[in-house]
Amino acid sequence: MAEQDLFEIIYSTRAMRRLKPDPIPEETLKKIIDAGIHAPSGGNLQDWGFVLVRKPELKQFIRDHYWGMWQQLQGSRPLPADLPPARRRLMASAAHLAEHMEEVPVILLACAKKVYPAFASVGQDRASVATVHGSIYPAVQNMILACRALGVGTVLTTIHCCFEDELKQKLGIPADVEIAALLPLGYPQGRFGPTARKPVEEVIHWDMWGQRVVG
Repeated sequence: MAEQDLFEIIYSTRAMRRLKPDPIPEETLKKIIDAGIHAPSGGNLQDWGFVLVRKPELKQFIRDHYWGMWQQLQGSRPLPADLPPARRRLMASAAHLAEHMEEVPVILLACAKKVYPAFASVGQDRASVATVHGSIYPAVQNMILACRALGVGTVLTTIHCCFEDELKQKLGIPADVEIAALLPLGYPQGRFGPTARKPVEEVIHWDMWGQRVVG
């Protein structure tokens, strides 16, 4: 039964970009973050922090920068006429989120130290970056799944990286910390449901890249 519950949550966790303004209880938010910090991290350093933005003026600041960047990246380019309907719906919902970001009850910023000391100290920058992201993103995924279990909608976004310096200054986030993900949290206007993905056979490589058949 536990396995069925776990896979049901995984297979029905859709990106939710149309969210209600209804408040989320503090205890629910704490439970979501608590799920996040039970993820593994490199060396178990737990070099992370989670900012829950609720004040209207701060959400408006994020919205204005996010929406402005969305318009630079996407708003001035018409969608291709042959764009599949599913992709067109995705783009419309992403634009809606960008334009209405300040209306969501909570904006969660998942933050992590920029470097992993053990690798950075010996000049292994690639390994350092991989370990930093390999530590914070499992926590983000835990929180996304916790949101689903608690009926809260969210989606992982990274457009904030385009104005990260301004955002960090506004929220007092230290210089040695990066904002790895921005997650708007809110009760969804739509419904959770099955996610559409490629068949697993198309992404598995057995022993060697390109080997699609078990040897």
